[in-house]
Amino acid sequence: MEPFISCPQCTNPITVKDVMRFSSPWTMKCPYCDVKLKETRVTPFLLLAAACIVPLFIFVTVRIKAYAAAYWPIVDHVPTIIVFLVTLYPIYWLYERVNAIILCKKGRFQVKEKI
Repeated sequence: MEPFISCPQCTNPITVKDVMRFSSPWTMKCPYCDVKLKETRVTPFLLLAAACIVPLFIFVTVRIKAYAAAYWPIVDHVPTIIVFLVTLYPIYWLYERVNAIILCKKGRFQVKEKI
């Protein structure tokens, strides 16, 4: 069974797939009642992990591009983001899935107050 966390307003389950669809930790909305949500228990640690893994992804992508360009010179003219999407996107997807699972298992959503 996939982990889920209940919406604090409508109490419908927000699953890992729903969490993965959020564009960022600051724009979370319940997929059922559209209330804006915030999570303060786990998000700071996940953002710290992202701050460490994003430079690692950039470094590895540049290394892969340089290695591939030694064999296929045309790769030198391909944008780096394309190289990332072709080679490392599955690892990035797994990273996002693990973040969503952690958020569903250990997180706690609250309704975001309007200021």
